[in-house]
Amino acid sequence: MKLTLTVVRDEDADAVVDALISDGFSVTRLPSTGGFLRAGNTLILVGLEDDQLEPMMEIVQSHTRLRVQPPTSRVPEETEVSRAVVFVLGLEELRKL
Repeated sequence: MKLTLTVVRDEDADAVVDALISDGFSVTRLPSTGGFLRAGNTLILVGLEDDQLEPMMEIVQSHTRLRVQPPTSRVPEETEVSRAVVFVLGLEELRKL
C-alpha cells in the first residue's frame, strides 16, 4: 500500500480531484502554501494499492498544466514550473472507520 501526497496548483486542483474521484480513488484535499510551486497550492492525499499508483499518476499528469514562470529578481530567466509534486510513501495499513 502507498500514501501519496500530491501538491498541485489551486487552478488545477478541481480537475485532479474530480478525475481521481471519478476513477474510484478516495481523496482528501487540503489547502497548502510552500516553496515547491510558489503559488496557491492544494495538497491531495490518496491511500492506494501498489498497482493503483501509475493510474493515479497518469490522472494527475493529464489534469495539470506545465507552466512557465516569468523572470523575477531572484530568477532572471523564464522557468518551467512543475505540473505537480508527488510524494509516495509506504503505508503499512489503511483503515476507513
